[in-house]
Amino acid sequence: MKKLLLFVILLTCTYYVNGQTTSVVDKEKLLDLFQSQRYLEAAQYLQGVYKDDTKDPKEISQLAYAYLMAGKLAEAEKNYLKLYAEKPDDIPGLFNLTNINLRRGNNAKAKEFLTKIVALDSNNFNAYKQIGRIEKEQGELLPMLKSFRTANRLNPTDADVAYDLSELYFKMKMYPLSLSVLEPALAVDTSNLQLLKMKMPASIGSKKYKEAILTGEKLLSYGDSSNFVLNNIAKSHFLLLNYQKALDYFLKVNNKSDDAEGLLYNISLSYRGIKDFSNAAKYLDLTIKAAISPKTSSYYGLLGDSYENIDKNDLANAAYKRGLLFENNGSLYYNIALVYETKLNDKKNAISYYQQYLKTVNAEEQPKLIVFIKNKIEELKR
Repeated sequence: MKKLLLFVILLTCTYYVNGQTTSVVDKEKLLDLFQSQRYLEAAQYLQGVYKDDTKDPKEISQLAYAYLMAGKLAEAEKNYLKLYAEKPDDIPGLFNLTNINLRRGNNAKAKEFLTKIVALDSNNFNAYKQIGRIEKEQGELLPMLKSFRTANRLNPTDADVAYDLSELYFKMKMYPLSLSVLEPALAVDTSNLQLLKMKMPASIGSKKYKEAILTGEKLLSYGDSSNFVLNNIAKSHFLLLNYQKALDYFLKVNNKSDDAEGLLYNISLSYRGIKDFSNAAKYLDLTIKAAISPKTSSYYGLLGDSYENIDKNDLANAAYKRGLLFENNGSLYYNIALVYETKLNDKKNAISYYQQYLKTVNAEEQPKLIVFIKNKIEELKR
């Protein structure tokens, strides 16, 4: 085993030259450094043995590999670039430069090296896959589509590419294509949860609702009872007009769903489907409340205050009153009453809104405030 590892280390260089190098490396020491994963020490050791200006591809390759494994990416890149200058058509070397630049966040440079790879080998699946990933990150829709399609053609069973291409087709509303891309990959990996979860919406988009349900039930059998799965099963039953089944699954969805409004709306529609209009009304009411931001009344409060500050008092009160439609907010009643009293000289309405404000005040917590408002009302009645 030890001899095999030593052989592998000595082959980290993909370049072979005729003749002997004048540099002498202690192979046992190098083996020990690599075995114990002390890659930086290995790089420093090699750097001390080899000349700074060495042009020996084997020596440069060993240095590059040691620095790469040590995470010293700048030094690794410097050495791999020396190799690239000597042998620009070496695909393993180009992949090394690609991966270094990806790790350093230089996607544009990584893509340049990948482009060189596909120019040398037009059937290189991994290059097209990596190009597609870079284009996905950069939001380059059409180039990404082209790269993933080529990668998928070269290897239709690769799950990652199948998922990315299927998702892309789905977003483009090309549902049958989205679904068809998944089939070869799922044929060799039937329990791939990522692919199965992509298959559900693709099936629904392709109007294959029963297939979506079967896929969802398979995911449930694998222990995935996420809101995503439950929602898609429910939607499929709903589209098949199986309202009771749809309702059963919608009601299983966690009420803290990311789309609470959509969930409540679907539940209300399901109740309407089974002609339970009482519960339909209940859930439609909840849908309306979920659709409204809890901060809406405070927004109207700020709007009213802004109008007050520019003496547009009728508009101020109109804003405050609209805020009351979203929340029975005591401060809004007080603001309305104050505007009527101090700016519009309308005692009757001021009294009415002060009285409504009183109903929102906790008598035990704010007894002095209640006394103050009641005295104010009495003064306005005189």
